[in-house]
Amino acid sequence: MIRAIALTSAVGAAAAFAPTAPSLALAPSALCPSAAMCRPPSSRPALRPALGLRMSEETPESATLIADNAEKKEKRERALKLAEQARAALAEAEKAEQESAKYKGSAVRVSMGSELKAKSALSRMAEVTYSAWLKSFTGSPVQSILGDTEGLNTEAQKRERVKEAFERMDVDSSGGIDKAELSAALDAMGIDASAATVDGLFGEADVNGDKVIDFEEFYSVMTGLMVREEASSLEREMEAKAAAAAAANAPVVLEFDDVKASLEGVELVGAEEGVTASALEGLKGEQKLQRWDTYDFKIRDYSVERLTALTGIEKPDEQLGISVQGLVLKRVQATQFAGLSALICVFTAGLFPEPVQSVVRTYSYVAFMFNLIVPIFAMRIDGAIVDYELSQQADAADRWAYRQAGRFLATYLCGVPLAEVDYSQAGKPLLVPASKPSGNIDLAKARSGTNGTQNAFEAALAYGLTPKEVQKQAVIQTAGLMAESQKFGDATLGYQFLEELDRQIMLSQSFVDPLAKTFLARFGFVESTTMVRANKAILDELAEAVLEGKGAADLVAMVESHRGA
Repeated sequence: MIRAIALTSAVGAAAAFAPTAPSLALAPSALCPSAAMCRPPSSRPALRPALGLRMSEETPESATLIADNAEKKEKRERALKLAEQARAALAEAEKAEQESAKYKGSAVRVSMGSELKAKSALSRMAEVTYSAWLKSFTGSPVQSILGDTEGLNTEAQKRERVKEAFERMDVDSSGGIDKAELSAALDAMGIDASAATVDGLFGEADVNGDKVIDFEEFYSVMTGLMVREEASSLEREMEAKAAAAAAANAPVVLEFDDVKASLEGVELVGAEEGVTASALEGLKGEQKLQRWDTYDFKIRDYSVERLTALTGIEKPDEQLGISVQGLVLKRVQATQFAGLSALICVFTAGLFPEPVQSVVRTYSYVAFMFNLIVPIFAMRIDGAIVDYELSQQADAADRWAYRQAGRFLATYLCGVPLAEVDYSQAGKPLLVPASKPSGNIDLAKARSGTNGTQNAFEAALAYGLTPKEVQKQAVIQTAGLMAESQKFGDATLGYQFLEELDRQIMLSQSFVDPLAKTFLARFGFVESTTMVRANKAILDELAEAVLEGKGAADLVAMVESHRGA
C-alpha cells in the first residue's frame, strides 16, 4: 500500500508539471512517387532540434514579464516540493518493504518496473527544473560534482556525499554557496564559468531568491539529477534483462530451403487485398514462419534529445539528405525565380520605352512558360538529375541496396506485404511496400462506398490507415535511411522517403495535424534505428541479395533463416 502511494505521488508530480514535448519540424522536401523520380515542393521545413527558450531578466519596464516569471518561479517551487515528497514516499516504501522482509525471511525490493516508473517521472521533472545544470556540464553533472555514486544505496549515504561536495564549494563555510564560489567550483572542474552560466544555475537552484544556494537547495538539485541518472541506469538494466530473456527463449531458427519451399504458391508481391497477409499468417500459425509481423512497438522516449543521442545525427538536413540539394534544388530555385520575375515583368513592362518594353514582355512570356511547363515534367527532370548525381557516387549502388534492404526488413517485420518489386533499372532495384497489412488501398472500391457506409467519402475514410498502420509506415519509410546511415555514416535522398511517409499519412482514417506528423517522424527514426541495430548482420546479407536481384521469396527465407542479429 505504501509503495502504491509512493508511485502515485511520483507520477502525479510529473504529470502536473511535465512540459509539452518540444516541436520538431521533420518533413520531406520533395515528392517522390517512385525511387527514380522526385518532385520537390515549394518549401518544406527541415529537421531541427527544438531550442530551449531563455527567460529574460525581470525589469521594471515589463509588468507582464514580471508576472510570468513569478508564476514560473511559483510552479518550480511547487514542483520541487512535490518531487521531494515523492522521493520521501518512495524511500519510505522501500524501508517498509525491507522491514516487512524481516518477518518473511527474505529480501524484498520495489519491483524494477514500478521503480522505473517512479524514477522516470522524477527524471522528467528534473530535466525541466534543472535544464541549465544539464546543459552547462559537458558530461554528467552528478559525476563532475559528486564523483562515482553507484555505491550510494541509501538516502543517508547520498545526503552525506552531497554534504561533502557542498562543503567543498562553500569555501567560507557560511552555509551557502554564492555566485563567486560557484564560479570558482565550475572553473576548477573545467566547466564554463561565465556569468551567464552561473546566473542560469543560480536561477534554478536558488529557490528562495536569497542570492545563495543553501544546503537544502543544493541537495534538491543533486538528488533530482541523481534520480535522473538512476532512471537511465535502471532502464538499461531492464533492457539488458529483457534481451537476455529473449535470447534464452529464442525460437529455433528455420532452414532457408524449408522456408523457401513453404512459400511456393504464395503471392508475395502485388496480391489482391488480404491475400498475402492471410497466407503468411497461416504459415506462421503452422510454425513455418516466425518473424512475420513480430516487431513490437515499445514505449520509448521520442524527444529530440533522445533522437539525437540514439542516432548520433545532429545535422539531419545534411546527414540524412532531408533537404533538397544539388541540381534538384537549383531546378526548384530556377522555376520559382522564373515565375516571380515573369509576374514582375508583366506589371512593369509598360514603364519602359521601346524596344526595351518588347524585350521585357518577351522575357515575361518565356519565363511564364518556363514556370508553367517545367513543373509538369518535374518528375522526369528530377529523376534524370538524381540518376546523374547517383552516377557520380562510387558507392551509389551499395547505398541504394541498403536503403531497399532496410525498408524491406521493416516491411516484413511490421507485417506489411510488398506492393511492387522491380529490378528493371540497373543499380536501382525497387522494393515498394504496400500501405496496409491487407495490401494497397483500393481507391476505386473506397470511392464506390461498397462497405455499407452512407457515402463514398465515409467509405474512403473507412478504408484508410488506422493509427497503428500509420505508425508502421513511419518505421518502414525511415528504416531504409537508418540502414544506410548505420552502414555509411550518413544517408542520401532522405526527402524521397519522408515525402512517401507524408503521402501515406494522407491516407489515414483521421486527420493528422503537423505536430502529430513531426512526432510520427521522430517515432519512425527511433524505432527504425532500434530495429536496424538489432538486425545489422541480416541487413548486410539482404543488401547483397538485392544487388543480385533476388526475388521476394529468397529475401523472406533469408530473414526467417538468419542465425544471429
